[in-house]
Amino acid sequence: MITRDRFETLVAEALDSIPQALWDAIDNVTVSVEEWPRPEQLAAAGVPRGNLLLGLYEGVPLTRRTGGYGLLPPDHITIFRGPI
Repeated sequence: MITRDRFETLVAEALDSIPQALWDAIDNVTVSVEEWPRPEQLAAAGVPRGNLLLGLYEGVPLTRRTGGYGLLPPDHITIFRGPI
């Protein structure tokens, strides 16, 4: 397994490679690296026992946002190092 520092560098490089046009459409999103998903994350994502979760988006999808969307914490993407 690669070190956490190296993995975080690879994630940052991957994010840097996203085209600007896509970044322009992304608003109020944070990204972090964790070792493994918590049990409640596995349950919320509907991941069956014995399967792996590589990453998880937690937030309000653009398709579900209404005019009243705002004053909410940022959506969050977690990349899990352990399963990768």
